[in-house]
Amino acid sequence: MFSGRWYRSPRTVEELSELQDLERMLSEGNMAQNSDKWVWDDGAAGTFTVSGFKELIREGVNGMQDLHMKWEGWVPIKVNLITWRAERDRLPTRVALARRRINNPDVLCPMCSVADEDIRHLMVGCEFAYGVWTVICKWCKLDPFFAYDYDDLLMLYKNVHAGKWRKKIIRGIVMIITWVIWNTRNAKVFQNSSTNIIDVVAEVKSRSFLWLKHRSKFKSIVWQDWSSYPLYMCL
Repeated sequence: MFSGRWYRSPRTVEELSELQDLERMLSEGNMAQNSDKWVWDDGAAGTFTVSGFKELIREGVNGMQDLHMKWEGWVPIKVNLITWRAERDRLPTRVALARRRINNPDVLCPMCSVADEDIRHLMVGCEFAYGVWTVICKWCKLDPFFAYDYDDLLMLYKNVHAGKWRKKIIRGIVMIITWVIWNTRNAKVFQNSSTNIIDVVAEVKSRSFLWLKHRSKFKSIVWQDWSSYPLYMCL
């Protein structure tokens, strides 16, 4: 059955058994006359698509988790990734590090020193974060809302009515706030930098303006109008 210089007789009982198993599988196989082709085994039409692959990941990896994040193209990938990690509680907050048994004697929030720093406290419960969200809601002219967890912030765009881009802009702003708060926290922890709510809000406004202007269809947005109301061009 086998020929060629590469083949040698089996030397052990295990090799002989493996060879017999291989011969049995080959003899039981049904060789068709059709040409070979690649098939994407996703239980659907058998055609690979990026969107189908993403959906397969969400269903298979995330299981029963109720995830709300939607990736935004006008926001840089690094900002999307921070939001993705925050929703899954995969940012190395002090509580997360302690949970991984990394020695850290202080688990208090570096921004307020009032409560333990987990992702919920850092982004929602901390008075510093609360101040940032309060100013941003006024800037976006959104009604005051109560956020119990970080997921509630990801759903903030639902308070915006009419227009796909209005929702996309709010989703992106939420991501940028998450990114800026996390960077501000890191600067406080590793560089002992001092900051305030006004500085964080100013950075959110400027970065979101630049990214939307250069990464979306809104090439002609004006800073003066944007700094007053970020949805002015979607009215």
